[in-house]
Amino acid sequence: METMTYAQVREMLLACADKIIRNEPYLTRLDSAIGDGDHGIGMLNGMKAAKACLIANENETNIYALYTKMSAAMEQAMGGASGMIFSAMFAGDAEKRAPASQITPAQIAEQMEAGLRAIQELGHAQPGDKTMVDALQPAVEAMKDRCCASFEEMLTAAEKAAAQGVENTKKYTAKFGRAKSLGARAIGHQDAGATSIWLILQQMRDFVTGAKSMDPADAEPEDGFSRQGSVESCNIKWKKKIINDPKDVVKEESEGFLAAFGRHFTAVPGVNGLVKKDIPMGKTALVIGGGSGHEPMFGFFLGDNLADAAANGNVFTSPDPVTIQCTARAADRGAGVLFVYGNYAGDNLNFDKAAERLAQEGIKTKTVRVWDDVASAPKERITDRRGIAGDVLVLKIAGAACSCLDLDEAFRVTEKARDNVYSIGVGLEGATIPGQKEPIFSLPPDEMEYGLGIHGEPGIQRIKMAAADEIVETLLDELLKDSGIGRGDTVCTYVNGLGSTTLMELMIMNRKLAMLLREKGVQVYDMDVGSLVTTMEMAGASITLMKLDEELKKYYDMPCNSPYYKKT
Repeated sequence: METMTYAQVREMLLACADKIIRNEPYLTRLDSAIGDGDHGIGMLNGMKAAKACLIANENETNIYALYTKMSAAMEQAMGGASGMIFSAMFAGDAEKRAPASQITPAQIAEQMEAGLRAIQELGHAQPGDKTMVDALQPAVEAMKDRCCASFEEMLTAAEKAAAQGVENTKKYTAKFGRAKSLGARAIGHQDAGATSIWLILQQMRDFVTGAKSMDPADAEPEDGFSRQGSVESCNIKWKKKIINDPKDVVKEESEGFLAAFGRHFTAVPGVNGLVKKDIPMGKTALVIGGGSGHEPMFGFFLGDNLADAAANGNVFTSPDPVTIQCTARAADRGAGVLFVYGNYAGDNLNFDKAAERLAQEGIKTKTVRVWDDVASAPKERITDRRGIAGDVLVLKIAGAACSCLDLDEAFRVTEKARDNVYSIGVGLEGATIPGQKEPIFSLPPDEMEYGLGIHGEPGIQRIKMAAADEIVETLLDELLKDSGIGRGDTVCTYVNGLGSTTLMELMIMNRKLAMLLREKGVQVYDMDVGSLVTTMEMAGASITLMKLDEELKKYYDMPCNSPYYKKT
């Protein structure tokens, strides 16, 4: 085959979409081993949107317009880092190309190469970083080497190179994403994003050759973190959830929230965003956001001297740029927008893209990324740290600052708060994403994950279960060592439950925390205990310290009010 017509390209892309949709369970299992288990679901959402776009554009005759439309549909449906990255791969440089009703192998190779460049400009990943680039770059090189051959020869070589790239990821530690904190624990596990690239190229190869490769979706999962210890030995029971269709959970939870609190809040039209009804003109708008599944953070953290709007993504997946852009526009009152969110690759990519688009509209933005998780990276790589329950204290300060300061000053105060917040946690039992049968991870009864993230991704190490006092001592020692907080300093504290941990357990932890801080001569200005940054029904808890000076005390003391978080 020397050329493909528009109809053939469209049919091939539909087949690729179906391939990923069928293999969602397989991709989810791979991602659960060293990530948070959402890659398969994100790809499922993206490819369903792509398929709907392809069906709706049956009469489109420009191949490059088709790629552009499909990319936009994927970006908005997926969110997260994968949404930005996979949409960039399909978009390539299609918008710059002249209309074409047929395409050659060389042109497909150029389109894929442009997609690779766009991805690397976004995320800066290189081969060996344990990302999709490990499969895509060798595949693109193989395509370029054979771009003067037939589609059959070119795509056969590309699929083979991608398959080897996937295999290579098993040897690497991760440099990006939520697996990067695992170090050597990630070795032996293949990257889910690279696997998606391979599956797409396999289907492209099958389309032009007429072959029919076996789907890996029904294969037994490899040994991994989510499978350590048998289900029976861990006494794990599948979690029951009171939901309807899993794909509707974010939409329906927002509808339920507005049914209860619609007097004060409203939906942002067309996207999963919530915004306060009463935002004064001239106020610095505080817009927060992140994946759903952490309720009441982020979506319900709206109110007086708190956030003005929240852009909500799918479960454990950052909101897409369109959602963020529309939500910020709904909250803006002419004084600019402060974005505050947890430091995750998907959030960073999507909020940055939204900020670029808002700047083109004349809306000024500034961004503070919360990176309080001391377990997720050493101090010299502080900007690689994750945002966990420290979000609560940073947002408390940010909400107060935005109520009375201009954008630049609110940004300065919020950055100061962020730079004085430190958290660390442990996980005892995994959560289950709606629509999935298995928890993100399972543990034997005598073990816990130390340094666990709020998406259920594995901690930095697995340690033996301990009594509450010992857990608190271990966590506090790490916090004090990392922060330098000591005798004579003043802090506020927050003990956060991850979803199923009872208030009784959290109070027992807080009791020991108060005792230890008193013994160490650290002055406690205020203590808070609750479950505000959760991970569905995951068992576990974290401790957060914020070092206070007189300026931060001022904003911390300002009253705030929301449906689920109040300070008087």
